[in-house]
Amino acid sequence: DETAVPAGQALAVDRELFSKRVTEKIKSMPNIEIINEYHNIAVIGSRKCSLKGRKISYDTGKYLAEKNVNVVNGLALGCDAEALKGALAAGGKCAVVLPCGINEIYPKSNQWIAEEVLKQGGCLISEYSEGTRPEKYRFVQRDRLQSGMSQGVLVVEAMEKSGTMHTAEYAKKQNRRLACYYHGLLKYSTGNNVLENLYQAAVIKTNEDLENYLCEIADIEEYTQLSFDFV
Repeated sequence: DETAVPAGQALAVDRELFSKRVTEKIKSMPNIEIINEYHNIAVIGSRKCSLKGRKISYDTGKYLAEKNVNVVNGLALGCDAEALKGALAAGGKCAVVLPCGINEIYPKSNQWIAEEVLKQGGCLISEYSEGTRPEKYRFVQRDRLQSGMSQGVLVVEAMEKSGTMHTAEYAKKQNRRLACYYHGLLKYSTGNNVLENLYQAAVIKTNEDLENYLCEIADIEEYTQLSFDFV
């Protein structure tokens, strides 16, 4: 398959420092060290998003990259992809968590983004063996990794029943800083409304709000998230 990505190396995960819900081993393309070198924020949202949601995602990814913060997400269409594009345009580093084997890229239409992530010193991460195909339940499993490796989770635009809400749920369980853009700014934002009212997420309405959120992330005590026990 000419679009396949070669396999990376296996890493042992420190369950206490990373997340109690993370499995014993993951797979990663080179440069996973960036997870420990910089702060990480998962910038996520629905595949179905408005034009404004796409722009906010792009601008957010760009802003975080300019602040030397890694952008983490699952390479999905919509908000995820736009956030990665923004980060890459600013020369930033990204960590992509796949719901399949690391030699598979999903969706295939975002293959070029995955390649750019690697070219710019980012990494692709998976807990599945080579050749594992994406299945519905693996997307939910993947979501806990996105949150687990990040100090914060920022939802751009999401409907209440979207998969994005799984990651938000994991963020609360894992005590990550959860934030979302104000639902009134966006079209497909019933999920944002839920996050604001039931999850006590920090609400981003202005650039100043985003800056304050980032300051909270910067104040989080440093710790090592992954142990690099290569096999």
